Amino acid sequence: MRFYQLLGPLLLTILSCSTTSQPTNKTESKPNIVVILTDDQQFDAAAFNGNEVILTPGIDQLAGQSRRFTQANVAFALCSPSRAALLTGRYGSANGVLELNSRLHAGEKTIAQYLKAAGYATGMSGKWHLPTPPGQLGFDFHNYFYSNGTYYGREIFDMGDTLRPEIHCDAYCADRSVDFIREQAGREQPFFLFHCTQTPHMDHRHTWPAQDTTKAKYRAEAMPVPANRLDDLSGKPEYLRSVRNRTQAQKYGYPDPAAIQAHTLDYYAVITEMDGFIERVLRELDAQGIADNTYVFFLSDNGWMLGDHGFTSKVLPYRPSSKVPFLVRGPGIAADTSAALVSNLDVLPTILELVGTEVPANLHGKSLLPLLRGAQQEVRPAIVYEGLGGYGGAQPNLTIITDEFRYIVTYKDAALEEVDFRELYHQRDDFWEMNNLADQPEYGETLRELELYIDRHQQNILQEKS
Repeated sequence: MRFYQLLGPLLLTILSCSTTSQPTNKTESKPNIVVILTDDQQFDAAAFNGNEVILTPGIDQLAGQSRRFTQANVAFALCSPSRAALLTGRYGSANGVLELNSRLHAGEKTIAQYLKAAGYATGMSGKWHLPTPPGQLGFDFHNYFYSNGTYYGREIFDMGDTLRPEIHCDAYCADRSVDFIREQAGREQPFFLFHCTQTPHMDHRHTWPAQDTTKAKYRAEAMPVPANRLDDLSGKPEYLRSVRNRTQAQKYGYPDPAAIQAHTLDYYAVITEMDGFIERVLRELDAQGIADNTYVFFLSDNGWMLGDHGFTSKVLPYRPSSKVPFLVRGPGIAADTSAALVSNLDVLPTILELVGTEVPANLHGKSLLPLLRGAQQEVRPAIVYEGLGGYGGAQPNLTIITDEFRYIVTYKDAALEEVDFRELYHQRDDFWEMNNLADQPEYGETLRELELYIDRHQQNILQEKS
């Protein structure tokens, strides 16, 4: 046998060993990250959370593969502040976004900027609700529509082009997210995708215009009606009688159960349509063979009230407003539930730890990585809901949420120096938040303990200089 005949098999063996021992693509290196953020989705507006009426097969399948957090609340239940909190891992009082359309303070860093510095390709697709465009906040790829508006014929800004596609804005952006995934799948560089839906937020006419074929899947008489729809608001702050949540609900016909059921049918129908658009994005991860190395975070920017306490909308510090669905799927994560108290503030530090990037000390969120790996530990003893942005006549409040209680301190004005009203609800015994315990002497020690969280937040967060 000649030398080259010996050399050939030897080279093949060397090459084979080299191929199997070295990463061939990014799926063997850093993980991809996808964050799916819906808009105004109640915690229980998905079948996996026990809702036997709503149709959400795509989200349910994701939930069946995920760590599901049953006690997730947002930092503040309003579009811009909630999104800014997720993007920066910091409260609105520190990052500058307390109102709709207010700007991040100079020097604030977003998740896209952190991941871009860590070598990630960054993409954003869907609803955007900050005045600074995503391209200036770390996103290389971006197609987005601003704030709220029509579902069809929406003005969309796509990589420098301004378009008005006739199809549903969420469908268009789902297709563009698929484009981004396909483009990145063949590259060695890992990617981060921030996919944000318009739905189930109402359109510009305060309606949920689902297709008739989708609505036909539901029956109005089967829609749930909240048990506290006739709340006379005794035991609650006086301003709630005239807040927009109440007056707008009356325009919708609340608290009449037929009006609530008709509204709920429309709300559920647009969520079903949204579910299909999201499913497109998730399917593409499988189609490209990268789902096993991709972490998917799914949550909403806030909840939504459908007649709870006779209210509509969000903002107010009650459970249906602040509590959201929160799922995480990815390598090493077992499908299970966790009752730990978590927040949308936790998304950024969790992702940074997942990708091996140092978590800055100034973040207010906590990494959930131990919980994703199976630990059943406590993340924090309490969540602070920072209801400081004025919207629709809501007065400023700081709210403490624990496993057992929800403690709401409403202030007369933004100075937070004079308390207007205190509310204390037992989270397990009073699901509908109807019985205010704040004036009952036996809860005095509980109030004093919860006040410590208020004091700590004012000292450590509200006094912080960005």
